[in-house]
Amino acid sequence: MPALSHRRRLAVATGIVLVAGAIAAPAGHAAARSSAPTAQSSAPAAGTPSPKRLHDDFNGDGYPDVAVGAPMAALGDPESGAGAVSVLFGGPGGLSSAHKQVLTWPDRPGISNPDDARYGKNLRSGDLDGDGYADLVSRPWAYRANGEKGTVLTVNWGGPSGLSKNAMLLKPVPGDQAYGFGDLAVGDVDGDGIADISVDDARLGGHVLHGPIDRTGKWSRLGSFSVEGTDLLDIEEIAVGDVTGEGVGDLVILGFGPDDPWQQHTYLLKGGRTGFSAPVEIKDADGAGVGGTSVGIADLDKDGHGDIVIGHGDGSTHLTNPAQKGGALFISYGGPKGQSTTRKPVWINQDSEGISGTAEAHDLMGYSLALGDTDGDGYPDIATGLPGEGINGIREAGRVLVLKGGPKGVSGAGSKEFGQYTAGVPGAAEAGDQFGAALALGDYDGRGRAEMVVGDPTENGSRGALWIFGTDATGIIAKGSVSFGAATIGAPTGRSQFSETLTD
Repeated sequence: MPALSHRRRLAVATGIVLVAGAIAAPAGHAAARSSAPTAQSSAPAAGTPSPKRLHDDFNGDGYPDVAVGAPMAALGDPESGAGAVSVLFGGPGGLSSAHKQVLTWPDRPGISNPDDARYGKNLRSGDLDGDGYADLVSRPWAYRANGEKGTVLTVNWGGPSGLSKNAMLLKPVPGDQAYGFGDLAVGDVDGDGIADISVDDARLGGHVLHGPIDRTGKWSRLGSFSVEGTDLLDIEEIAVGDVTGEGVGDLVILGFGPDDPWQQHTYLLKGGRTGFSAPVEIKDADGAGVGGTSVGIADLDKDGHGDIVIGHGDGSTHLTNPAQKGGALFISYGGPKGQSTTRKPVWINQDSEGISGTAEAHDLMGYSLALGDTDGDGYPDIATGLPGEGINGIREAGRVLVLKGGPKGVSGAGSKEFGQYTAGVPGAAEAGDQFGAALALGDYDGRGRAEMVVGDPTENGSRGALWIFGTDATGIIAKGSVSFGAATIGAPTGRSQFSETLTD
């Protein structure tokens, strides 16, 4: 049985290793029908970026794009993972395998392990230098050459033709790069309108690279954040979004406590021009701490405050809260002080009303997340992966659930499910496929509804594959969905774990 391929590790005393995949998606993302690309008559003039200034538009044509990580792609030693990244460009026809770019980062100076750097392991996007083109940030499993200290971050710069061929190493970031662990998030946390990079050091703090960041790899100034004095032992996931409604990105931090290996906590640090406020713990309706394997922020009820969505993609037998059985989603509605005082936080799992299926240990509901408006009603919805879900006796075949947002928040009413067993979806459900291990939503054709990209890095013996789903007025649909692997777009083949990570 293949192991789930993850971006991060959640170390526990039993020796089980789960890896998280944090996805921090902004509200209002939407997606598009997939087909061969058509002439992009609405694109801006060559060399002039679209005024939309989308955080995921690498070529500046006004349509979101998606970067696809294949961190185990071999470019030298066949037993190592040098890594590769592919880009699928949005446009009037949506995403397709024809409108793409493949990045292998052939020139890798400044790191000591180029053949095993896992380029594409952790990907985020944002316009770092304010030129109107989104840039791609990666935190590879790499060390600087010559024993130089500091966390390794790379950037592929956006432009009219897409991303730069080679990734640039940013100047050394203070922190601990041991074992390649650590997360990052891109978003404006100081309110100056320029994207910043928040990067943790996998312990009890991290740093902020305040933008703009120029193309020599230098940032404007260096800030920091800390959760010292809280119940956390180390940091596992971070996300940026405006939870308090003040127009500035706030930082959400997930991690483990020091006493119980299953004890998890989440803290909110309000962003601002002078730095972050003291951490405030996010708790459930019973006052218990919460945590998980993925996190995103979007204004699900459109009240002007970002809501924190945590995927508790664990669901093992040790859990005592039945609402977390089989994995679950935790939703903390936002308010001026962080958590709403008028709307209680909720847990949703497969035993919740309106959700298909039955909650079972190791289903891993919440393992992956993407947030976006899939039906064009103005309210972001939640897509979540259950890569451990068994289908008709087939172990770990996996599936995806889509839950609708609305003025009363999120519930199971009107939810949809998708898998390789769904009519109209290419492929067949097989043991160990783990469909839904990675997700993205984006308005890739500009029609106002979020289409869905599903990653399955363990498909076909860890060669990997992805699926693109279109929409109609009801949201995501299976009809017309397409699937392909690395070979189709000319990316490195083999056991590359193509689609392990997706930008959103």
